[in-house]
Amino acid sequence: MKNLVYTALLSSILMCSSCNDVEVPATMAMDISLEHKLDGQTLELNGKSFTLPSGEDFTPKKFKYYISNVVLTNTQTGEMYEEMDSYHLISEDGNKSIDLGMIPSANYNQLTFSIGVDEVANGKTDQTGDLDPNSDMAWNWNTGYKFLVLEGEFTNKNTTERQGLILHIGTNPNFQTITQPLTGVRAGKAISLILAADLDELFKDPNTLQLSDLESTTIMFGEMAAKVAENYSEGFITVK
Repeated sequence: MKNLVYTALLSSILMCSSCNDVEVPATMAMDISLEHKLDGQTLELNGKSFTLPSGEDFTPKKFKYYISNVVLTNTQTGEMYEEMDSYHLISEDGNKSIDLGMIPSANYNQLTFSIGVDEVANGKTDQTGDLDPNSDMAWNWNTGYKFLVLEGEFTNKNTTERQGLILHIGTNPNFQTITQPLTGVRAGKAISLILAADLDELFKDPNTLQLSDLESTTIMFGEMAAKVAENYSEGFITVK
């Protein structure tokens, strides 16, 4: 009788031990989707009006930008996944997702990516895929890419007239890298991340843009472009 009890107890211990030794798959699937908001609402192009942080009425017509150099990190163990050829053109009326495919399994707790195109890729426009110059994001008179494009019309608060806004931000100094914490990413488990892009942040923090008071509302280079880049360097894209 005692032998039967010991045998049953040993079997139970072995079963519990095997339960704790579940093999974690070597790879896991991951994808990232982007959501665009303005004035606390889902972004829409060509019709709907939104209120900018400055209080100005704005109707967006085009919104596109590059996310590049995607890196996932476990800051405790040092495990890291760095996407190769990492250039993704995101647009409100086009692609709003990044499929990383099967990546090495790890408990990643940090996401790093950049807004724009790094200096190496930005130095040539004979590329394919999302960097194809025909994507409407390459300067047609100079080498390099537009990192972020926002176009639309606003009501000038001083004249009450409708006026155009063109933000075409590029050049190497305006390439910005963003780091975000991650939670719930577990080794071996497929994960879908959602990133929220808040267009309000393009017009505030740390630089407030009052469009009606600008000398020019075609912003491509110089001090104003640098201010927009500063604004999208923090708070513009966050993990939901």
